[in-house]
Amino acid sequence: MNISAMLTSYYDLSGEQTNHINEFVARALLHVVHQHILSVTPSLVLTLCCRSNHTCNFYNEMMRTLFRQWGLAPLQIVNVEKGVPWEPVPGRRHFNVIFTDSFAAFAEIRLEYYAREYNYNERYFIFLQARDRQLLGEMRLIFDYCWRFHLIHCSVQVQKSNGDILFYSYYPFGSGGCRDMEPQLINRYNGSSLVEPELFPRKLSNFFGCPLRCALWNVPPFVRLTSRGEEHLALVGGYEGRLLLALAEKMNFSIALRQVKGKLRDASLNMLQRNEADLTLGGMRQTVHRGQLATSTHNYHQTREVFGVLASSYELSSLDILLYPYRYQIWLGILGVVTLSALLQVTMDRLLRGGGLQYQTWLNLELIFVGMPLLESQSPRTHTARLFCVVLMMYTLIIRTIYQGLLYHLIRTHELNRWPQSIEALVEGNYTVVLTPLVHEALEEIPSVQHMRFRLLEHATSELDPLYFLEANHQLSKHVTASAWDIFIHFNRLSAEQVHHQGGVLSKGARFELVPEDLISMQLTMYLAKHSFLIDHLNEEIMWMRSVGLLAVWARWELVESYEKGEQSFQVLGLMELYAIFLMMLSGLLLSLLVFLLELASRRSLLLRRLFS
Repeated sequence: MNISAMLTSYYDLSGEQTNHINEFVARALLHVVHQHILSVTPSLVLTLCCRSNHTCNFYNEMMRTLFRQWGLAPLQIVNVEKGVPWEPVPGRRHFNVIFTDSFAAFAEIRLEYYAREYNYNERYFIFLQARDRQLLGEMRLIFDYCWRFHLIHCSVQVQKSNGDILFYSYYPFGSGGCRDMEPQLINRYNGSSLVEPELFPRKLSNFFGCPLRCALWNVPPFVRLTSRGEEHLALVGGYEGRLLLALAEKMNFSIALRQVKGKLRDASLNMLQRNEADLTLGGMRQTVHRGQLATSTHNYHQTREVFGVLASSYELSSLDILLYPYRYQIWLGILGVVTLSALLQVTMDRLLRGGGLQYQTWLNLELIFVGMPLLESQSPRTHTARLFCVVLMMYTLIIRTIYQGLLYHLIRTHELNRWPQSIEALVEGNYTVVLTPLVHEALEEIPSVQHMRFRLLEHATSELDPLYFLEANHQLSKHVTASAWDIFIHFNRLSAEQVHHQGGVLSKGARFELVPEDLISMQLTMYLAKHSFLIDHLNEEIMWMRSVGLLAVWARWELVESYEKGEQSFQVLGLMELYAIFLMMLSGLLLSLLVFLLELASRRSLLLRRLFS
């Protein structure tokens, strides 16, 4: 008798069950596949990897029963055979069904290889066929593997010896502690459907106070940190900071802050790659290069990169302020009207009165232009002169009103000389751009600015450093800086607040004006470790906050709308701005003094007496 052959045959057949049990298991699998997997995805990958012959026989028999009722649904089948060198099999593994009989066989599939570059969380439905006493131990190993490689959605189906079909998963964050891999019963099959509606339950709605490691640095207005002690930092604001605080409150996790040093954004991404942090944020825009190193969430704030010029470099001079209300051609026209008026007066006095132009006539002409009443003793005596005075008064009234209104507008709004209005104007004007290496890296992608001169601040630790540099070196001409629009608004706000606290006026504080043409649009995002278990849940929360307008409100709080709209961009003009008026007054007094001295001398000089007669 061949005992070995009998033993082999026994083992081969011991995994096989009666047809009605196989059909029961097949119905459960068919229900799961059609109702919970294929209802949300058009494709499915089925992977078979077992190391026991009788279990493989069971799966083969069960699949024959399953496929008889499969219907029309695309399916990719991968068989990982024992003793065959492992090679990756192409395919989109968003939803996976896995048949296995042990953790050792499950690990040979090498799911982490396929998932490492994914920017979403896949679903893994695992059918584990093992003896009852081995189930919990094997499931712990499987769930530990899933957690180690950020496979958050792993659900295991088991068939007990009594025929019950149960479903287990793991909850890494619970009331019992953090990183808990203990299998927990989540569902069961009652013969026609699952008792509970969910096959892949939500696991990140409540972290139960467990920490998330956040790589942050102080970069207002995006993130604001404050020191509490020598090394301890705390997150206190910024609209991205408010977003993180709101997520922490809603998901009930604590923020374990990891301070970023060195080249900030590069260093934070390196921390994600070294598994020293779970997420990072702070004015980070989505780029292809960063997307290869880490996983980005949905963008939650859109801003733009712009050029900014120091306002003090374009302030009006004293003479500009005095002549501001009218253009050069208008002033020439006003001078022409004055000259014409004087000639008309001379003509009318000679033809109608038979004399020359008297000094009272000159004085009346001046009084009309400044809006003062005429001398009673020298009021116009002819109808022609009266009509001319009326026309001249109406003209000067309009001219004076417009002049005063525009001059008030200048004082109220602190108008500046026209700065460059486009990138082309900056290039043609041969402007030098002061910027950080990070901004320079972004500008290198823009052809229109590649020929501009750049001045890099290699040791800059903040996006505000170029702005402070230009403030300290305001004497530099034809210098601009480039940064995010929010940075300029934040700087203007800080400058205004500083002046206010010092009791000064806004004109003493630095302020930047923006070139209207945008450089690039910036989609701000939060970066997570590649294939992070957080990505899907955070995306849901971020989209919800965007939809109700929370992010827009936080941005307005941080930037303060009044500074954004320029409602407080006025100044009180001082002596330096209005010295031309006093200079004109001084010139008039000196001229009057000269005339006075000549009049005194005319008492002794016949020639001067004739001049003043």
